[in-house]
Order: sequence, then C-alpha cells, then structure tokens
Amino acid sequence: MPANPGEVEVILDGKAFVLRSTLRAAKEVSASAGGFIGAYQRLAAFDFSTYVAIVAAGLGKRSSDVEDAVYATGIAPLSAPLSRFVQLLANGGKEPEEPKGLEDAEGTSSGEA
Repeated sequence: MPANPGEVEVILDGKAFVLRSTLRAAKEVSASAGGFIGAYQRLAAFDFSTYVAIVAAGLGKRSSDVEDAVYATGIAPLSAPLSRFVQLLANGGKEPEEPKGLEDAEGTSSGEA
C-alpha cells in the first residue's frame, strides 16, 4: 500500500503503479464521468472508458497511454482500487472521516422504552 495519503496502488499488466489524488485528477474524473457519483455508477457498470479515464487521471497520463495496460489487466481486478481512488478524489485526497455523533447516540441510550 502506498505510504502517502491520497494514493492508491494498482497493478496494470503485471506492474505496480501509484494513482495520485490531485486537483487535476479530480477535475478530469469528475468531468469524464458526469461527477463522482457518475464515476461510481460507471465503475459498477464496468464501463471500460471510465476505467481508462480514471487510471489516466491518477497517473497524470493520457487515456491512450494507459488503455492497452487496462485492457491487458482486465476490469474486474481494477474495480476495488479505482472505487477507492474515486472516494479519495471526492474527499480532497484525504481519508473520509467517520460521521460524528453516531457513537454518542448509541452510547447514551439508556435502553429504557
């Protein structure tokens, strides 16, 4: 796993690469997929062009530079790491925080009806 926050490692055609969360990558992914929700939906639909666009954005390359490697790798092995990468992009390259107050709400219940 990459040492730096906002990074996700992927294996493309047998070689390890690190996708980096940057403003440019976030803008490219959002624009190519109709927003981050669109990116998730297209990943779930196994849309090849979206997989290529996300990998290219994370590597700072053109889609044409990575499409052969994405094809050789296959979409299924990339699904989880690319979903994780989109999550990081949507959160400014940071890990999402747990919602506050959930533990307090559960912990303060007296259990009485």
